[in-house]
Amino acid sequence: MDKIEICNMALSRIGASPIEAMTEASEEARKCNQFYEHDRRVVLRRFPWPWATRRVELAMLPDAPEDYLYAYRYPADCVCLRKIYAVEEDGHLRPLPDFVSYKVVGDGSGIALCTNEPRVVAEYTENVSDTSIMDDIFQEALSWKLASSIAFKLTGNATITQMAASEYERIFLTAAADAANEENVKVPELSTFIRARFETVV
Repeated sequence: MDKIEICNMALSRIGASPIEAMTEASEEARKCNQFYEHDRRVVLRRFPWPWATRRVELAMLPDAPEDYLYAYRYPADCVCLRKIYAVEEDGHLRPLPDFVSYKVVGDGSGIALCTNEPRVVAEYTENVSDTSIMDDIFQEALSWKLASSIAFKLTGNATITQMAASEYERIFLTAAADAANEENVKVPELSTFIRARFETVV
């Protein structure tokens, strides 16, 4: 499923006309262009999707703030930082415990991650735009998120808008739970954990 197909799925959810191209001069295409990229990043950020997870050793910057020993360039393709690992002398990765401080700041040239560790690897959710990488249920969640964003603008119907928002939350919870099941991580009462963490509408 490509970007236009996801947009058309969203449009069909709210009873709007489909589009043939993102560049066409229709109100449907204009609204999809306005919200698609933002909504894609929002849905990516809400959960550590396995297919969008990357681990990268960060490049050290020449200067660090006074309260930290080192600063590293924040990954340009990161939509959400999930974990930081210290790189030990033998190359193994050691997760930073909760009591080890790090901070994300702006440095005038971009975003930097500051810590006292001399080598670090970041695990993060990548800003994936290639729809062929996204799994089917993520695409479905994204289509409902987009539908909720464009519904009132195209239909003027608050009931349809609320329905789309509710369906987005329902499908998102299913997608997040399915993705969590792809990892060998024991989380007690998974569905309760997922719901407690993601029940707030974004």
